[in-house]
Amino acid sequence: MSEPDLAKLGFGHSPFMRFLGLEIIAAEKGKVEIRLPYREEFLRTDGSDWLHGGVVSALADIAGDYAVITETAQGVPTIDMRVDYLRPARRGDLTALARTVRVGRTVSVADVEIRDSMGTLVAVGRACYASPRPPKETP
Repeated sequence: MSEPDLAKLGFGHSPFMRFLGLEIIAAEKGKVEIRLPYREEFLRTDGSDWLHGGVVSALADIAGDYAVITETAQGVPTIDMRVDYLRPARRGDLTALARTVRVGRTVSVADVEIRDSMGTLVAVGRACYASPRPPKETP
C-alpha cells in the first residue's frame, strides 16, 4: 500500500469516534498519530482533573487499529489489548502515536504511546488485531 490518504482514514463512519472528536495528525505506512481533544465528559469524577482510564484505553485501541489499517487498507477487529497507565492523564488533549510491530496473515500487533498536552508519556499499550482475510480467488 502506498502512503495512506488522510481523508480516507477519517472517523466519520463511527458514532463513538465522532463523539471522541478524534483527529489524525499524521499517517504513513505502519504509523499514525492521533489527537484526542479534551472534553469535560472525559473526566474520571466531578471535580477531578484526571481523565478516565477508559478514554485513554479507547484512544490506544483506535490508534493501534489505524496503524494496522495503514498497511491493510481495512479496519481490523481487536483480539486483545493491554494498557499500562504510567501516570494520570490530566485535563487537556491527548496524543497517541501508534506503530505496527507485525502485520501477519492472521494476526497483527501494534504498540501505542499516549502523551498529554505537555508531551509527557501517560500510558503505553500493545494490541493484537485480526488481520483481514485476503479475498478469495475466483476461478
